[in-house]
Amino acid sequence: MKTGRLAMLVLVLFIFGCQKEDNSVIAPNAQNYLSAFRFLKVLNPELSEDLTGNVMEQRITLQAPAGLYLNNLIASFDNEPESNIYVGNNEPTSRKTNNNFSAPLVYRVLASNESANYKGVEIHPMFPELDQALETVMQQYQVPGLTVAIVKNEKLVFAKGYGYANKETHQPVDNESLFRIASISKPITAVAILKLAQDGKLKLSDKVFGSAGILRNEFGNVPAGSNLEAITVQNLLEHKSGWINQPNDPMMANLNLSHQELIADIVQHRPLAYSPGSTYYYSNFGYCVLGRIIEKVSGKTYSSYVQSAILQPLGIIDMRLASNTQAQSALNEVTYYQENDNPYAYNINRMDAHGGWLATATDLMRLMVHIDRNTKAADIVSSDMLNQTYMGYYNWFHTGSFPGTSAILTRLDDEYSFAVLANTRNNDQPFAITDALYAAIKEQLLLKTNWPEADLFTQNRQGTQ
Repeated sequence: MKTGRLAMLVLVLFIFGCQKEDNSVIAPNAQNYLSAFRFLKVLNPELSEDLTGNVMEQRITLQAPAGLYLNNLIASFDNEPESNIYVGNNEPTSRKTNNNFSAPLVYRVLASNESANYKGVEIHPMFPELDQALETVMQQYQVPGLTVAIVKNEKLVFAKGYGYANKETHQPVDNESLFRIASISKPITAVAILKLAQDGKLKLSDKVFGSAGILRNEFGNVPAGSNLEAITVQNLLEHKSGWINQPNDPMMANLNLSHQELIADIVQHRPLAYSPGSTYYYSNFGYCVLGRIIEKVSGKTYSSYVQSAILQPLGIIDMRLASNTQAQSALNEVTYYQENDNPYAYNINRMDAHGGWLATATDLMRLMVHIDRNTKAADIVSSDMLNQTYMGYYNWFHTGSFPGTSAILTRLDDEYSFAVLANTRNNDQPFAITDALYAAIKEQLLLKTNWPEADLFTQNRQGTQ
């Protein structure tokens, strides 16, 4: 499909660098491994003629007509027998595999000596105003890399990575890059609780502790006069349990304790500061307890229930709980950077239900279109259930902030939603980066009047839309 007059645009494949498994860096030598790149008319009916790339040592360029439908192009390339080419985790086949070139796409050329060259592919930026706005924020706060996904009317209309997943190897962020999402894990836990309630496995009014509670006395008998027996599931969802983060946030202390040991310690030794249900006080610990409720009611581990009941039915297969160390990083997980702090010094495993998930921005949008109370994509829980939480608001957002992580998930209105994830934060002002990113994206998407008709969800291997 072609629209408007034909203008010539430049496609540039940037070559970033290469790295061996042992993290040693090898000088790029792309010409040894990728010797030709082209789009053939016979394989791409949208084309009026073949498009042949000019292969140089540091880049490959070609010209393509404006208006070309970029979501389903088949590239033809010649690579040496001892090398392999990947897009994310998939190995495309020359002249056979279609890829989405409407958003930045990264080729990883892997040589027999295990060195890798990363080539970012971009055909004329679709949203240059947003590109500039985000690059300004990245420069201001020294953000190594970030990823953005935008939904309009339940269609994915924009998904793009910026900067580096790994600064040392110059590996770029792409749409399959996994980031820690910190407290954006809480909406995921909330949806799981609502799903259990919808399925009749619990009520939001159910008590949590004591002989009549879901968890009963698993963490020891409730101290007499403590009022813990009054805490409900709804109180935990709304951050109204009565616990506060004094003398510390329980989830950031005693890092060697298990969930069981930590909750028992708090139940037995930290009195409530307020009557349950009376006062809002943001609590990571409350969502840790919700994770244990999910386990008790479902009979599965927290992550197993979320994946089987929430994520997998939506075609979300890459989201998982994060690990503590860089050596344990998941495939496609970015590296985290934090001045004057170590993002790998915390017990991320224990943060599961309040701050432990890894996700791509696109997968967060896949979840969002099924909890947004709009009608094009069926919601996984009913509007009645969603309306019992902040997810029933016309506009809502949740941030995630942690050493090495700045994240936002938002339903801007009935038309837009977006997610943005970055691999650092400003420790002096923990929400400075999230606030700046939110403002930049909101301003630019509300100014934009022309969006692609195609739904990028349908172009992705995980898409179920």
